[in-house]
Amino acid sequence: MIPNGGDIFNMKSTFLSSIAIALVASVSIPALASASVVNSTDLIIDLDTINQHVHGPACSHNNALSSALEQKHQAISGNAAYVAMAPAIAAVAPGVPASTGASSQGTQLVFLDFDSATTGTYTRTYKENADGSGADVTQVFQEHIYTAPERAAVMASMQNDYGHFDIAFTTEKPAGGEYSTLFFNANMPGEGNGVEAGIRVADGGRVTGILWGAADNIDFRNLNRTDNANLDANFWDVISDSGFTTVTGLAATEENRAIAITRQTAQTGSHELGHDLGLRHHEAWGPLGTGLPTTGVPADGQFIPVYTGPRGADETTRHLMVSGASGGSSLGGSVTQDRFFGLRSATKLTFNEEGRVIQEQAGPGAQFVELVNLDVPNTVENGRDKNNRIRVAAISIEGRISESDETDLYMFEGNKGDIFNFELTSFVNSNNLDYMDGILAIFDDLGNFLTYNDDDFEGVDSFLFDFVLEYTGRFFVQVSSYNFLHPIDTVDGDFSIGNYQLYATRTTIPAPGIFGLMILGLVAMGRRKSLLK
Repeated sequence: MIPNGGDIFNMKSTFLSSIAIALVASVSIPALASASVVNSTDLIIDLDTINQHVHGPACSHNNALSSALEQKHQAISGNAAYVAMAPAIAAVAPGVPASTGASSQGTQLVFLDFDSATTGTYTRTYKENADGSGADVTQVFQEHIYTAPERAAVMASMQNDYGHFDIAFTTEKPAGGEYSTLFFNANMPGEGNGVEAGIRVADGGRVTGILWGAADNIDFRNLNRTDNANLDANFWDVISDSGFTTVTGLAATEENRAIAITRQTAQTGSHELGHDLGLRHHEAWGPLGTGLPTTGVPADGQFIPVYTGPRGADETTRHLMVSGASGGSSLGGSVTQDRFFGLRSATKLTFNEEGRVIQEQAGPGAQFVELVNLDVPNTVENGRDKNNRIRVAAISIEGRISESDETDLYMFEGNKGDIFNFELTSFVNSNNLDYMDGILAIFDDLGNFLTYNDDDFEGVDSFLFDFVLEYTGRFFVQVSSYNFLHPIDTVDGDFSIGNYQLYATRTTIPAPGIFGLMILGLVAMGRRKSLLK
């Protein structure tokens, strides 16, 4: 992820196994505009050396910096710190009235800019030899020039993806007002939002990754109406004929390469815009309530503490917010699949428009929080929850940890079988300038410690997902902070003090028997969209 919402493909870990076997040897990729190339050295894609991810402030490299110290502390203290806070639940304070969320801001306008970053060519410069020695080598590549039908197809696809939400698209630059811009072919420094998308080439001419897109921010509640993103899909014109056919299943014709670029552009556009609207990669995990993806990505050990829950989210790679590092999507997935938003994404996009926000209430006891119903559209085009009406309620709490040993306690109520998700954002939220390293913990109605999360798989924020309530009644969620010296802090000595947003959702899914009867009573629907078929 590029600060804060970029996505780079991991060609080693996210290939389908059959493709990985077919391409395990280095694949030579001749440059297209060979007459303009300073040196005729071919680019190489090597699955064993390609980097997994480009890191930014919101990404998992923060775990690498902090995990050693935190794991040591956790091994010593265990759960004692959380259990010790349980007596505080004795007093329960009423919740404060909820204020409106971002719904009053109206339609979000998005400008699809196919021209300002398109120059016809782009370059990559590297040293002749892999050890950094030798002459500079500059390769010049041709950019894809989007035709009018291709531009229309990209916009139509994105309009369909966001059709349930108050998002409008245009290919004409607005004369004024607030709007977001997606810059296509933004593959050179200084273009678009400044982060160059496209292929990454190391010394020796080795392709180390593909940055399909880079969003400005992860803007929870879409408070900034002018977030932008850079995109580049020209990889499909760079890869060799044999590689193109192996990955996409299509003949390597000029027409099919254009189709691949157009499909990639549309789906990357929806993905990166999703980041600008506050969506994160874990919003792709689905169906909701089934835990982590069945692909094995992300790994259990990327969470602190190590994740031990279910791994049944077998629909993850169908969803638009998936990435290689977050769900194990394949290189050609955006070309071979017509992805859509899953329930997690639909819920957060709805929350942007009609969600409620409350403030943390000071006091010695737990603050009662009543979740507010959301009218979440069903965006699932195929899968368990297609045509299923699911009840969702949500709230966001604006809070602050002011002292290193402070804890905030919230009480929630639910019915047996309800699925709760709690996302604590501080570092990753682009609107939060005073951030902390938060910890989430859950207690039952008697104050017994149940579970906790310190760091999610992409950073130091916390995420407790798919918590299924095993009884009807109340339970408690505690927010605290990691109050030991933090390795990545060089200013204040720790990240134990700061602001946070606690986004909580409750989802009720019909029992399997009821769901089956609903499906039997419905006529199967065809695909809602088609792109350049």
